[in-house]
Parts: sequence; structure tokens; C-alpha cells
Amino acid sequence: MEEIVPIFVDFGGTLVDTINITVEVFEEVLGKKFSHDQVKKMYKEASRKRMSMFMFFKYPVNPIKLHLRKNKIRQLRTEKFLKIKKLIPGSKETLNKIKKLKNIELVLVTQNPTMMDEEVAKKVLQNLFGEDMPFDFLLAGEDKVELIATHYDTETISRAVLIGDLPGDVYVAKILQIPCFGVTWGYSEEKELDTPFIAYEVHELLDLVKDHLEDLKEDKEKADDIEEIEFDESFPELKKDYELIDE
Repeated sequence: MEEIVPIFVDFGGTLVDTINITVEVFEEVLGKKFSHDQVKKMYKEASRKRMSMFMFFKYPVNPIKLHLRKNKIRQLRTEKFLKIKKLIPGSKETLNKIKKLKNIELVLVTQNPTMMDEEVAKKVLQNLFGEDMPFDFLLAGEDKVELIATHYDTETISRAVLIGDLPGDVYVAKILQIPCFGVTWGYSEEKELDTPFIAYEVHELLDLVKDHLEDLKEDKEKADDIEEIEFDESFPELKKDYELIDE
């Protein structure tokens, strides 16, 4: 049986630009216009502390107004997500090339609340990919670690990688003990991503995945070589030059 290699891919910031959506939603619902840098900072702080909308309370937004209008925010975000037609340039082509590599399983993993609605997610992905869908599965929920650990056994996870744009994605990968390919076109800069594997352009992800597959192959060959070593189970006769004593 061939060993599947899961490639877990983040959604917001990594595949689509969701910054504008957040800026527009907050302005329309709360009457407050945030800059792109402020939105990026909010999500990065939320990512680091594994929190969600609670981090927004520290910014100049009335928390009561935020709570009362959360349903409106959710509805408006859904409407805007359903209008997304464009991926980060080069994403579709790169994902399809990765998909063609041997034993690859592409999995979209997201904590985005909008994508937790199965019907909405299906429509969003249809708008973005049409009939040329590269992903085998969508995992959407509040905790990426739990999502992945629930759907894959530890051995399969050990062969995986995670592609993401937030410090939280690097943190998830560390918990799972797998590499994280950090991308610099989303919410974070290179210095904020604590990983040696960085992609500055989308097409570079293909080479990173290829390198990972080669590393897995080499590790497997080394393991096979160790298993093939024959050990001499006979032991030389030991000369008894001591006496047992009672303690």
C-alpha cells in the first residue's frame, strides 16, 4: 500500500486575500475603518494567542456593538466570500502541479468561520476553482491541530507538511511535529514566521514540496537499510572473574 503524503493548506491569506473583506465588513457594520496593517496585526495576535474575535476588543471597537452585530457580521462576510472570484495569482496552477506528484493528498485546512458552513464552502471553492478542484478534502473548524489529528493517524501526519501565512500555522505544525512552509504574501512577513521553509512566490511551493518528498524517500531508504542489517546474535563466552555476594 502506497504511503499518502498530506499537504495541508491554509485558506485566508495563503490562497485568497481576505484582508479587504474584513476591512469592508467592519466599516459597513461597525462604522469603523481599519487599515490593512491593523487587520493584519489583529489576525497575527489572534493567531499567536490561539484566540479569535476576542482580540478585537483591544482595538477601538465597542465590544457591545460587536456582540450585538455579530450575526450581521457573519452574514455580510458570507455574502462577500461568495463573491470572491480570484485566488492569489499562481495558486491554482501551483496546486495542480503539486497534486500531480506521487502519493500527494491536498487538504484545505481552515479556521475561517465562513468556511465551516459546508454549503457556503462548496460554493466558494466552486467560484475559485470551477471543475478543476485540486483539493481532496476540506477540514474546517476552530482548531487546526484537532482537525488534522482527528482525521489522520500519527504515522500519516508524520509525512505531512502545512502551508500557511500566520505564526499560528507554524505553531500548529510544531505541535504536529511536521514542517511548515511559511508564505510571505499573506498576513505575515518572513521575520514573523519561525520556520526555515519560506516561499516568497507561489510557484516556489512546488519545489519545497518536491524537496520534502525527496527527504521522505531518503529517510525511508535509510530505515530500510537499517532493517536489512543482519546482527550476529551469538555472544562470546565470558570468563567468570568475579563472585556473587549476598547483600
